[in-house]
Amino acid sequence: MKKNRWTAILMAVILCFGLAFAGNGKLENVQAEESKTVTLYLTRHGKTMLNNTGRMQGWCDSPLTQDGAAVAEKLGQGLKKAGIFFDAAYSSDSGRAIETADLVLRNCGQEALTLKKEPMIREVCFGIYEGATPPEAYGAASKALGFSSVEDMMGAVFSGKISIYDAVTAMANTDETGSAETWGEAQQRVAEGIVKIAEEARLNGQKNVLVVSHGMAISAFLSAVNPEIVVGELGNASITKIVYDGKTFTVESVNDMSYVKDTE
Repeated sequence: MKKNRWTAILMAVILCFGLAFAGNGKLENVQAEESKTVTLYLTRHGKTMLNNTGRMQGWCDSPLTQDGAAVAEKLGQGLKKAGIFFDAAYSSDSGRAIETADLVLRNCGQEALTLKKEPMIREVCFGIYEGATPPEAYGAASKALGFSSVEDMMGAVFSGKISIYDAVTAMANTDETGSAETWGEAQQRVAEGIVKIAEEARLNGQKNVLVVSHGMAISAFLSAVNPEIVVGELGNASITKIVYDGKTFTVESVNDMSYVKDTE
């Protein structure tokens, strides 16, 4: 999808950083000077121990595997080879994202760049289901959505009859502790975080920004930018490239693994 290009307006963000809805429904920066564009390199973290064991990993954490660290190193090397260098770097405050960002920066020759941690771009919170297997986490949700099994529900997700967003929200609604996030709650949180990062970079005159986050978090932001984008599962250490001009977000590529492959 690297060559595809979509342009859309981010519609669901609180009124902050001088952002407001204009009469035409577009999200506009009412304080914006003449636009300076920022390119965000949204990166999913490398593979972790919980990824390998098929466990739900939202706000809980686990370290990168040896292969997960290696692919983050390759991403850094591929970015350096492509001549891409960063003016700023952010990650979520989860260890796996911080570890990935550190490895990317070290291997693209920018280990001296300060990495800023942003809690708002964490993964979706799975609440009581953190660390569970998908059948354990989605069992009650599948029944709530009218399916006889988790397998049937996931089949409906993969066939497009329902979305993973519906499944995540149904799962959150079955969490009796109330700590799991619905898709909409996670989407708004992540969108606010990325708008904050993009606007800060724009005001500082920073052009290229590394942002290391998580699979569902990045997907949630993309669906806020353009609900028609079908993301699928993002690869570990994949790049999703988005350009921000102070008013609009333009998605230039999704799930791009070419920087990793260029080192092989």
